[in-house]
Parts: sequence; structure tokens; C-alpha cells
Amino acid sequence: MLAGGMEQVLNTRHSAIRWDAPVLRIVNSQPVRRTALDGRGMTLVPSLFASHPILIDDRMGWQGLPILVYNITPDAETAASLWQGHEGESALRALLGRTRADVLAALRETRSTGQVADRLRISSPSASKHLTILRRAGFVTTERRQNSAVHSLTPLGEAILG
Repeated sequence: MLAGGMEQVLNTRHSAIRWDAPVLRIVNSQPVRRTALDGRGMTLVPSLFASHPILIDDRMGWQGLPILVYNITPDAETAASLWQGHEGESALRALLGRTRADVLAALRETRSTGQVADRLRISSPSASKHLTILRRAGFVTTERRQNSAVHSLTPLGEAILG
């Protein structure tokens, strides 16, 4: 950032990210996403799991700032170390948190929110919150069946568990 400013930082994160001050565009999304930063600043979120950049500008983000999620690809040594457990804890649990990893594992079979809560012995609101976060991350899909929300893993969610 010191050498090339925000233009270099943003334009070198991913080929689909275009910064032409004061407008940030994500050109791989349909429709093309763009936002005028107008001096507001932005939260940058590197992600191992994002397949493409995601721009969130609902003014409800962290401190009301737009959020840019972009994928990173670590070198082979770093990638291997990410999946090694720490002190007996699985890498997935260390990454997502114990309960969220357990929610993901519970969805190896399609389940309702209540079934996930019962299986993990957590409250339904807690299960719902974890499922919402996992859905936003692209690990879970949800569909309505009569009066229930039924959840299942996406291919990305299956890959993470695999």
C-alpha cells in the first residue's frame, strides 16, 4: 500500500476486482457489482473458500463499511499447515469453531433446523444462527418444506468436510 496506494492493493487482489477511484467494481458477478466508496473506507476479508470476489455494501457491514471478500491461494507448505490439528482439535473446528464445525458435520444428512439443534443439544436460535452463517459462506443451502427450513450441504460444504 505504501508503494502503490489503494489502486495497487485492490487491482492486484484478483483479476475481477477493478478500482477506478472512487468506484470499486467486481466484474465477474452478474450483474456487475459496483460501489462508490466516497471516502468511507472498506473492510478487506481474505478467504480460503471464496471462489470469486464478493462485494457486500448494504451499509450494514462492519461499522457500516463495505466489505470486499476475495480469495487467496496459499503456497503448498502454508496450505498443508492449515489443516493440521492443534492440541487435539481438528483443523476444521479450529477454523470454524467447534459448534459451527459440528453443525456442518450434522448436515451430512439433510436436516431441519430443529433436528440440527436436537442432534447437537443446542437451542434452535443458536442452530439457526450457525446455519445462517454457514449458508452465507456458501457451505449450506436451505429450502422451505411446509413449515420447516431444511438444510443440506453444498458441494463446497461437502469438500470442506471431506
